[in-house]
Amino acid sequence: MKDRRLLLNTFSSFSYQLISIICGFILPRCYLVTYGSNVNGLVASITQFLGFISLMDLGISAVVRAALYKPLADNNADKINAILTSAKRFFNIVIALFLVYLGILCIFYPIFFNEKFDWIYTASLILAMSISLISQYYFGIVNQTLLEADQKNYIPIILQIITLILNTLCSVILMLHFNASIQIVKLVTSIIFFIRPIYMAIYVKKIYKVNFSYEYTEEPIKQKWNGIAQHIASVVLQNTDVFVLTFFSTLK
Repeated sequence: MKDRRLLLNTFSSFSYQLISIICGFILPRCYLVTYGSNVNGLVASITQFLGFISLMDLGISAVVRAALYKPLADNNADKINAILTSAKRFFNIVIALFLVYLGILCIFYPIFFNEKFDWIYTASLILAMSISLISQYYFGIVNQTLLEADQKNYIPIILQIITLILNTLCSVILMLHFNASIQIVKLVTSIIFFIRPIYMAIYVKKIYKVNFSYEYTEEPIKQKWNGIAQHIASVVLQNTDVFVLTFFSTLK
């Protein structure tokens, strides 16, 4: 069973990387051809700003995953439920903070580009692009962490492959054949990627029968706040370039 899971995890991960590279060549080209460099730059910039939700994660996913290894090996349902309940409560706070951040972003971010795009154009694009992130953190991230801890990485990866291919096909068709607006394209993208966390939620509920309302007496994730500095450094490193270009250069 372990060898089979290892093979599935390795093959699915390799396949995802390959398909991701291919789709990564197709979509940016379509954005440039259909909407031009300014819109493509706007999308890249918004993507980076929305990506700051990962900063709110504070590296807790990795800590939760590590905490689940022993309870899963021991088939300790109470401990698993306690850890996942604690993780769910934490990510609910993350979502609440992200919604506040999203509101601020929608109000102030469009002001910087009001000469090229009106406020409604930019704000609606931000909202369309944010749906998939909200669904991921509210419905998906705890379930995905559980599957990864149980060496079932191939399930979220295969779902990611399916949604990535489906998103690329739908986006290309919408852009090149229907000349759809970028907001419609990104809204469809968010809806497609919504499939992944919903399926994982159904799968986890059916297979693991997790109780996300489990009452525990003491914090089950002992190392919850460890690794925060490293996580912040990683996020800053990944996002600084586009952040700086957004305010000190042009979208093109």
